[in-house]
Amino acid sequence: MNRLPRHLDDLRGLRAAEWSRESTRGQYDAFGPEAQRDQRERMIERTGLVRTGLEWSVAHSGRTIGSTAMFADMLERAGHDYDVLVVGYVSRFARDLRTAVNARHELHARGAAILFCDERLLSSDEEAWEQWAREAVEAEAYSRRLGKRIREGYAAKFRRHGDQGGSAPRGFRRTEERPHLLEPDPAAIGAVVALFERYASATVSIADLAAETGWPADGIRATLANPIYNGRVRRHRRSGEEEVLPARWRTHPPVSDELWARVQEVRAGHWTGGGRPTPVHVHLLAGRLFCAACGVRVRATSSTKARRWTYRRYRHPERCAAWPQESYDAARLERVIGAQVAGMRIDDTLRVRLRRLAEGTVAPPDATALRRRQLERELRERAIALAERRISLEVYSADHHRITAAIDELAEQPRAESVDPDRALYWLRHLKRAWVEAGPQDRRALVAALYDRVNLAGDQIVGSRLTPAAYAHGADLAMPESVLVARPAGARRGRSTERVACPVEFRSERLRWLRQTRSA
Repeated sequence: MNRLPRHLDDLRGLRAAEWSRESTRGQYDAFGPEAQRDQRERMIERTGLVRTGLEWSVAHSGRTIGSTAMFADMLERAGHDYDVLVVGYVSRFARDLRTAVNARHELHARGAAILFCDERLLSSDEEAWEQWAREAVEAEAYSRRLGKRIREGYAAKFRRHGDQGGSAPRGFRRTEERPHLLEPDPAAIGAVVALFERYASATVSIADLAAETGWPADGIRATLANPIYNGRVRRHRRSGEEEVLPARWRTHPPVSDELWARVQEVRAGHWTGGGRPTPVHVHLLAGRLFCAACGVRVRATSSTKARRWTYRRYRHPERCAAWPQESYDAARLERVIGAQVAGMRIDDTLRVRLRRLAEGTVAPPDATALRRRQLERELRERAIALAERRISLEVYSADHHRITAAIDELAEQPRAESVDPDRALYWLRHLKRAWVEAGPQDRRALVAALYDRVNLAGDQIVGSRLTPAAYAHGADLAMPESVLVARPAGARRGRSTERVACPVEFRSERLRWLRQTRSA
C-alpha cells in the first residue's frame, strides 16, 4: 500500500485525479464547474502534483452521491490509478457524513488521500483531522437546513395559495409572475377534459385511450385519478398524511363534479382488486435450488388467489422422502438467504484471513478441488452400497453416470485465482450494501453472483455452494452459517423470530486449513 502524504509538502510528484460535483445538471452558481476547475488547477500547480487526466464530473445530490456508479469507480481506482483525489470544495465531495467518513476510510485503506482545495485540507493530515470532521458535519448540516427550508416553503405555498408544487400536470401551466402558481392552460386543458368524457362513456378501456391519444397508459390512469382537474390539490399523498385543499379554480373546475363522479364510478367498476399495476413476482433462488436427497432441480411456481394475492412457492417436481410437503413458501427460504448475505461480517478478522490465504506458502483448497473430492467420495460410497447389495445395479448406474458427469464438468473449470485482500473486502462490502438497497430484480442478480447451488431438504437449507468468484473473494469466510429470521405472520405461538441453519459448503475445510497454517 502507498504511504499516505502527511502534509501538503509531501504531495510533489504524486498522481492526481480530479472530482467535480453539482447537485443537478445545468447548475451554475458560485460553486459551479468553472469555479471548481479553477480551484483544482491552481492547487495542482502549487503542490507539484502530476496530472493523470483522470476526472469524475457528477450531477447528483450530495446526500446520495455514495450510491452512484462514478463514486464507486472513484473508490475502486484509488491507490491503483491515482494517489490524491483533488476536490475544489469540501461541499462538492459529499453532503452525507456517513458517505464522507466511509470514503475517507476506504481511500486511505487503498493508499489514496483527499485534498480539498478551498480549505487547503489534506484528509491524511492527522493534525487537521478535527477540521476535516467539522467540515464534513457542516456539509451535511447545510444540506439538511436547505432541505428543511425548501419543505417549509412548499408547505407555506400550499396552505396560502392552494398550490401543490412540483411540475405542472398535463393541461396545466405555471404563471409567469411570482410565485409561479398553477393554472389551467386554455390551449391544453380541452384534450384532458375530452379524455374524461370519453372514459365516462364506459365504452373504452385505458388501453383503448392510450391507442387513440398516443399517451402512455400509466399517465392516463394517473390523470383520471388526479383530483386537481376537479379543483382540489393534494400534498403528501404517499406518506399517509395527505392534505387536500380547494384550488383557486374550484368554483369552475375543468372537470365538473358530475363528470368527475361518473369517471370514478367507471374506474371502480373496472377495479380488479389490485389498485396498482400487478408487481413482478421475482423468485430470487430460481434455477439454483436442488433437492439434497435426489439432486433434482426444484421448481419455482406462483399461484394467484382471487386476483389479489400471489403465492410464491418452491416445488419438488417428484415425490421424495426428504420432502414432507410437495412445496414450501418461497419468501421464507429467501429470507434465510437474505439474512445470510446481509449478515456477512466484514471486519479485521476477515481481513487477516484473506491476507493469510493470499500469502500462504501452500495453496489453500479451492472450491473446485473440494467439490471434486466430495464427488469422488460419494462415488466410492455408492460402489460400496452396490457391493453390499443396499442398492440395485440400475440405481448405481444412474448415480455413476450423474457423478462422473459432474466430475468431468469440474475438470473443465480453471482453478480460481486468489484476489487481493483489499479488493476482496471492497467487493464484499459493496455487495452487502447493494443487497440492502436493491430491488427484487437486482437482488436476483446478486444471488447469481454469490450462489451456485442451494440444496434443500424440504424447507431446510442443508448446504449452499457459492460461485468461484465468491470463494475467491472470501464470501464463505464472511457468511454466518446460522441466521435469525422473522417467523411467518400466521405463526400462532412462540417468538416472532427463529434461528435457522444455513451451512456453506467448503467453509469448514478452508477454516481448518487456516488453523493448520497458523500452527505450522
